[in-house]
Amino acid sequence: MKEMHDPMLRRQEIKIISRGRSAVLEMRRARLCLRPTSRTCGSPRELDSNANLGERRKLAMWVTVLLLVVSSHAFAQGPAVGEYGAALDRAEQLFGRGDLDGVIQELKPWVERDASLAEAQHGLGLAYYQKPDFIRAIRHLSAALPLEPENSPQWKQTVEILAMAYYFSNRAQDALPLLEKAVAWSHGDPNISYTLAMAYLATHDGPNTRRSFAELFGIDPETPQAYVLAADLMSQENYVDDAEAMILAALEKQPDLPLVAHKLGLIALTRGRFEQAAKYFRKELVSNPGHSNAWHYLGDAYFRLGRFDEAVDPLQRAIWLNLRSARSYVLLAKVYSQQERYFVAENTLKRAIDMDPRNYEAHFQLARIYHRTNRPALAKKQMAVADELRQSMPIN
Repeated sequence: MKEMHDPMLRRQEIKIISRGRSAVLEMRRARLCLRPTSRTCGSPRELDSNANLGERRKLAMWVTVLLLVVSSHAFAQGPAVGEYGAALDRAEQLFGRGDLDGVIQELKPWVERDASLAEAQHGLGLAYYQKPDFIRAIRHLSAALPLEPENSPQWKQTVEILAMAYYFSNRAQDALPLLEKAVAWSHGDPNISYTLAMAYLATHDGPNTRRSFAELFGIDPETPQAYVLAADLMSQENYVDDAEAMILAALEKQPDLPLVAHKLGLIALTRGRFEQAAKYFRKELVSNPGHSNAWHYLGDAYFRLGRFDEAVDPLQRAIWLNLRSARSYVLLAKVYSQQERYFVAENTLKRAIDMDPRNYEAHFQLARIYHRTNRPALAKKQMAVADELRQSMPIN
């Protein structure tokens, strides 16, 4: 896989915890850009992540130190200028080795001595961002921004990285004006555009969310499809009220939109309105009887309503339409367990495990069935497997 490089930045995947769910986003990892004439402020390049270490270090090497312009009140004596330049030089070498703590140790005394040193504030902001320590990154990048020449490569880098630090700190409102600036010079960079759309989404700005996602996906923002697309992404982030409003607006434009009943059913299910959800799924299945997910979620709605006998048929149909759907087997097994049909439930769970050996819920439910049917040794063994799988699951 290749990492795309722009003139100043490179990206790295990290996991961000936001609003109770895990979202893996491409974090923009900065390359120190201190002077406009540096090669790293030039044209975009690509770096193969599988390249040998020497080549990767060569391509990622931090730029040579800036010819410094230091305030006369801060450094009255010439040697201080040289000392500061040497400190920046050492910091860049530490960046190249990935020693972020070393960079911080090198530059922190300088900003404590003089907070107006743009290069040191900038370097500290990038180091903290990459750790990642977004609170301190915001502090130093916010200090650097007014000190750097507007529209210079350094200033643009600060705008982008500060925007990302705000966004990853769940401060979308603060990120928005910076992201709007960055989009202007990012030449369609999908990561900047996506983050801007997500920031609009987080601030419940429906029209701009819709327009931003429509542009990303190359569709007319005024079409019903653009409204549905925005609704899907809103639902994915659990903004169900915004998603429902967007779908209803789409229906006003095109009353016969496909799959809308299914989408409204999912929103109702998320809200815990199980009877309403079942109604929407039944409506979807009238015109789309081959929709395996609609059958699955209809069975799910019945299960949550405690209507176990009614849940069996929809789940069986979901399985017939998708024979590899382990989740439908697991849910059907839970229905059988509620009906005390333990033998059938056991075989159903074993089928799910055959398809998905690392399915935690299947192993957990099978352990419960062994316990209920007085097979303690098997129950203990199966629960140990479930516990091991649970511990290896990502934190959401």
